[in-house]
Amino acid sequence: MTSKTTRIAAASLLALTLPLVQGTAAHAEVRTSTIVPVRSQTEVVTRDITLAAVVSLSLPATVRAQVDSAIMSAQAATTAAQSAITAVDTADAFSLWTAQTSLHDARTALDAASAELRHVTSAVQGVDPDVTAALDALQTDIDVLRGVGSVDVGSVDVGNPVAVA
Repeated sequence: MTSKTTRIAAASLLALTLPLVQGTAAHAEVRTSTIVPVRSQTEVVTRDITLAAVVSLSLPATVRAQVDSAIMSAQAATTAAQSAITAVDTADAFSLWTAQTSLHDARTALDAASAELRHVTSAVQGVDPDVTAALDALQTDIDVLRGVGSVDVGSVDVGNPVAVA
């Protein structure tokens, strides 16, 4: 995810979902086709979390505590993203604001988890290559879920789903 083209190509999955919160029934098909890849990406991140948790067991206790904290942050952020996607998928006229807030909260949690992962990955660099590889994979997939290099959630016009499409 280092080339500019790759970053631009990595669509901001949560940011793309955000404008669908206020979509009408006519947007139901678009909403579904956007939510499916987001759910799929959260499943990829969940698998990465499991792998990272298993391979980190070989680390010394002091480093393992930091890695465990980062993995738990990633898990909490992924759970928040899954809940936000469910809120968007079931949103109606009375729950639009709550769904929008959930998406923003999930994005913030993913940003924080990403920063913690980046810090911990640099701390274990050279200690255990398997753990480093697992954390790098987790970092990459969280960044895809965050939409690094594409639309920023704060700049999305929620009232106009076409603005980001």
